[in-house]
Amino acid sequence: MISTTLSLWGKGSVTLPKKWRDKHDTKHFIAEENEKGHLVIKPVINVEYWEKKDGSFGLHFPEGIEAGEFAKMLRKANKELDRQEKLNIYSKKKAK
Repeated sequence: MISTTLSLWGKGSVTLPKKWRDKHDTKHFIAEENEKGHLVIKPVINVEYWEKKDGSFGLHFPEGIEAGEFAKMLRKANKELDRQEKLNIYSKKKAK
């Protein structure tokens, strides 16, 4: 196991070493605390997004994803969709 010291920046950002970022062909990582209180950072790899002409879409995680993490991702996506919808409604009202 390779380990390195990471520094906390600004509002809590952590920069992963370039060789780790290059090794894992992704811009998405999961950080979790294990039962011993250790922080573990894992790459989210092989996430496939699909979309059909009928408007349906989805994500496929060939290597799996922890259910709790997936639930967090869904909540975050729903908040963003709600925010965008409110902006669209506000823009339409303002244009009248």
